[in-house]
Amino acid sequence: MNQWVAILAPICNGIQLIPQLYKTFTTRQVRDLSLASIGLLLLTNLLWLLHGYYIQDVSLLLAGCFSMTVNLLLLAGYLRFKYLSKGS
Repeated sequence: MNQWVAILAPICNGIQLIPQLYKTFTTRQVRDLSLASIGLLLLTNLLWLLHGYYIQDVSLLLAGCFSMTVNLLLLAGYLRFKYLSKGS
């Protein structure tokens, strides 16, 4: 049971941001997103990944990588539509 919780927690964290990720890339609007919040999410993901590495839990590492990927994509969308699109 403990293993399932360790797998599902970061996956749910990643899944919860998929609707925001979808909205960001379809509307190309990021004015309501907080860069600080995205940064804190990435820091949290990094800490969980480090924890998974130190306790050698492959399932936690894989699930954490999924969540980190979703958060990095959200950060990329934020940067693209907030700063890089201004010159276009």
